[in-house]
Amino acid sequence: MKIIELTETQFRNYSKLHSARNYKQTTEYANMQGNKFYYLGYINEKDNTLMGATLLFEDHIGKIKFGYVPGSFLIDYNNDNLFKDFIMSLKTYLKNKKYVYVTTDNISTYKMFGKNDEVIYYDTNIIKLFDDLPLRRIGKVSQKNVVLETEKTPEETFKLFNINTKRNINLSVRRAINIYIDGSGNSIPLTDMNPLINKDKIDKLISNFNSDDVKAEIYYAKINPEAYVNNYRYILNKEDKENDRLNELMQNINIKKSNSIVNKKMTSDKKITKYQNEIIKATNVYTKYPKEVIIGGILIIRNNREIYFLEEAYNKDLKAFYSSHLIKWEIIKKYLNQGYKIFNFGPIKSTSKKDGNYTFKMGFGAKVYEYIGTYDLVVNKYIYFIIKFMVKIRELIKRIIKKWSCKIKVDIKGMCLLFWYNKRRKDKIIWKEKEKK
Repeated sequence: MKIIELTETQFRNYSKLHSARNYKQTTEYANMQGNKFYYLGYINEKDNTLMGATLLFEDHIGKIKFGYVPGSFLIDYNNDNLFKDFIMSLKTYLKNKKYVYVTTDNISTYKMFGKNDEVIYYDTNIIKLFDDLPLRRIGKVSQKNVVLETEKTPEETFKLFNINTKRNINLSVRRAINIYIDGSGNSIPLTDMNPLINKDKIDKLISNFNSDDVKAEIYYAKINPEAYVNNYRYILNKEDKENDRLNELMQNINIKKSNSIVNKKMTSDKKITKYQNEIIKATNVYTKYPKEVIIGGILIIRNNREIYFLEEAYNKDLKAFYSSHLIKWEIIKKYLNQGYKIFNFGPIKSTSKKDGNYTFKMGFGAKVYEYIGTYDLVVNKYIYFIIKFMVKIRELIKRIIKKWSCKIKVDIKGMCLLFWYNKRRKDKIIWKEKEKK
């Protein structure tokens, strides 16, 4: 068994079928980064069977080389002997190539938590295996993602959602919020709603991830103010009729006034008030936006069997009309019908029920997946710590330069505006003096 270099076609064919496949271990991801990279394969020399593979990015400081494996190795993490042999073979290969170390994300699940934060799966063996290998853990806390994995129909999946999620989805539908895919991959509305989103990065994803197997897509949520008003007028009209019927029963002296009728009447009164308030909201939106307007958007990547929810934004002027539940549900529904089973809502910082990000994502009937975490495969232990320190210093300098370059750009822009303002002011004074003469 040994490590060999694969062609792009060989890696693509293997990666798209592997059980550990993920969008970061694809030829599309490799080509968009702009760094030097290799496709490596782990081959059984007896029958030329490919047993594993990985995308490896190369970096360097001077002539000193180190690397990065995004996502996770395309290897069976549950096969102890195979994984151990793969790591040792990879170390030998990297040693011959004069690498000092390689950092790997290891986005592979070893622990799962249910909705009440109870452990429902725990593979302690894989962590012990990592400790026995020349792998050094980076960071104390492993990444946790919220993931919905289901083979149910859309109707059955919807039943898994909590009450709040269902209510918000239904409310968005009544408010005439529609979800659509932007076929042209236009990221401008997304980045306009959230300037912190890197437009160049989004455009690169859209441009590179465009095959049938791995594709980046942008979905937007639009509200139709006119339909919103009409929907609630219809709902209010219907409830008014029901309220009149209940009122007649209350006033009919021949009918005994049961608690049931009284409660129904009180509930109906509350609904009428609620619907009237919605009409006021709808009218205000219609006054400002007589035509449809985008209120939210999201970038996803679909990779064979899995959907990754990535960058998301919302219209701050219309933040009260939260569309995030509906936009995710429409995407889930669409791709469940196309055979997708896994919907990755992304990372969380905590599993506290006071954490809004956590409770929102868990509302979709999902579970928390804890990944093995980031490790360094140490190749040259004698200079490893020195090079790690040098890399940290380099990254720190990069961040400082980036921060100051942004500040300088802002300062230059401000100086230009000030110069323009002073020039305009001076020109006006000169013009007035000329007029006086």
